[in-house]
Amino acid sequence: MSLVEVIDLRFAWPDGTQALQGASLALEDGRSLALVGRNGAGKSTLLLHLNGILHGTGAVRVKGRPVEDWPADELRATVGLVFEHPEDQLFMPTVLEDVSFGPLNLGLKPDEARERATAVLRSVGAAELAQRPPHHLSAGQMRRVALATALAMEPEVLVLDEPVMALDPEGREAIIELLAGLPQAKIIAGHDLEMVLQLADEVAILDAGRVHALGPTRELLADDALLRAHGLRVPASLRGA
Repeated sequence: MSLVEVIDLRFAWPDGTQALQGASLALEDGRSLALVGRNGAGKSTLLLHLNGILHGTGAVRVKGRPVEDWPADELRATVGLVFEHPEDQLFMPTVLEDVSFGPLNLGLKPDEARERATAVLRSVGAAELAQRPPHHLSAGQMRRVALATALAMEPEVLVLDEPVMALDPEGREAIIELLAGLPQAKIIAGHDLEMVLQLADEVAILDAGRVHALGPTRELLADDALLRAHGLRVPASLRGA
């Protein structure tokens, strides 16, 4: 049984724009899958179906169970989503309150939630930010804190949308190293194909709302003709390999 399974997923926005047109993929426990494709391919839209934020037609299952059958809090604790823009999920006066918010909603006592939040902040290298206002942080700091809010729910799957976007080289390397060390299964959407090479076991190439190829990362990302057909280019580290 796949940990996450998407079968013939279709979704249209209210204006009629077809964002997903029969996308299918699967994620096994302990594995990492990257979604790559040109802008508008449907990557972010697909991610938002995985913990019930959007609902299309077709099937989305987590641990064999349709997402619509999960209680919302339980699903979002199992599938931890980190948004493309961290400020979209940080809304409390301090970092510690933001990271404590999810555990409190799961029913932890305030002391237990703060203890868990403190431990998670320490694990992502952000312990010193606990009393800072989230929106006064740097881009790299905000990404660490947004990741901490998901990890505080102790998810089995991490879903990450463009996790290194807009980071400087040092911040980018730090986030990649952090993600590589996490034990959770991961689904990562991103344009940074060098990051994908470092983090993903498999790649799904999306275009016009469909998965056009799914396979081992290095094999697919070295296929120049395939990538060019879908608006992508072979990453520099694989050219000539």
